[in-house]
Parts: sequence; structure tokens; C-alpha cells
Amino acid sequence: MKAAKFISIIGHPIFHPTWMMIIMLLSGITRFTPGNDLTFLGITFTMTCLIPALLITMMKRWKLIQSFEMEEREDRLGPLFVMVLFLYATLRFFNKIQLFSVFSFYLTTAIVVTILAFIITFFWKISLHSLGWGSFVACLFVMTTASMRLYLPYFIAGIIIAGVVAAARLKLKSHSNAQIYSGFAMGFATVIIMYFIFLL
Repeated sequence: MKAAKFISIIGHPIFHPTWMMIIMLLSGITRFTPGNDLTFLGITFTMTCLIPALLITMMKRWKLIQSFEMEEREDRLGPLFVMVLFLYATLRFFNKIQLFSVFSFYLTTAIVVTILAFIITFFWKISLHSLGWGSFVACLFVMTTASMRLYLPYFIAGIIIAGVVAAARLKLKSHSNAQIYSGFAMGFATVIIMYFIFLL
């Protein structure tokens, strides 16, 4: 149970933008001086992970949410709204420097998926972990097909990790099978649809 909880924490979608930036830097396609690499990674981590996490912690302290696990659907609305705001702010930053078209596409899909999660939360407790991993893996799939398999190892690793995280969520009994599978399918499908829209 402790292992499942640990996997659930490190596999949280709040870390996805940071992981995506790391993957892009490691791939060699996006390469700057070491100082700039760390700067862009630091900005991504701060804007999409650190600040939202601090705000969510404050929500818990102010009793706006009952727990960090967000077992109740109502607890998810505030944190999801915060994530949309900071994902959008990060997207605006990278759009201005016009150096990360692939990363901007990823952030755009992340915003759309998070908005979908916000809407769905009013009616159903879909798995945010699976939704996030579905979109993350789909982005890696798109990047793999567009870059002559450069991202194939990351895509394969993403599928494996997504499966491990889904198993951990089921182990913790945080979601039903339907909530897990539908979350991944919706996240994956949303990105693929957006990719074809961008091509038009």
C-alpha cells in the first residue's frame, strides 16, 4: 500500500510539464547553453508545479479542500482551476520567446485536458492521473511519429509508467476500472484530435 501511494504521488500529472521539458532537453532537439536549459526547466517547474502546489497547500490550510487526495469531487475544482491558470501563463511565456513550438503544443493540450477534467468533475469522478497520463503519452506518440522515432524510447517508457500508475490508483481503491480506463482514453483521444486540428 505504501508503494502504491508513493507511485501515485510521483506519478501525479502536476509533474508532467516538468517531465516533458526534461524529455525535450534530453532529446537534443531543443538545445541551449547549460544556463538557459536550467532556466527554462526552472521556469516550467516553478510555474506548473511549485506555485500550484503551494496554492493547493494553502487551500488545504484554509479548509477550501478537505484533503490533498481530493477524494471528493468538490475538492478538485479549485486545484484544477489553479492548474489551468498557471498552464496558460506558462504557455504565454513560451509563445513569446517562440522557441518551443512542440512544448507549446503540449501545454495547449494540457490546458484543454484540464478544462475537460474541470467540467467532467461536476458530474463524475474521472481519474485525473489517467487523464493526465493519457494526454502525456499521446503527446509522446505524436512527437514520435513527427520526429522519426526520436522520442520512441520515451513513448514506450510513458506507456509502462502510465500502466504502473493506473495499477497503483486501483490498488489504493481511489477509482474504479471505468474511471481509470475512460480517463486514459479521453486524455489520449483529446490530444490526437487536437493534433489533427492543428494540421488543418
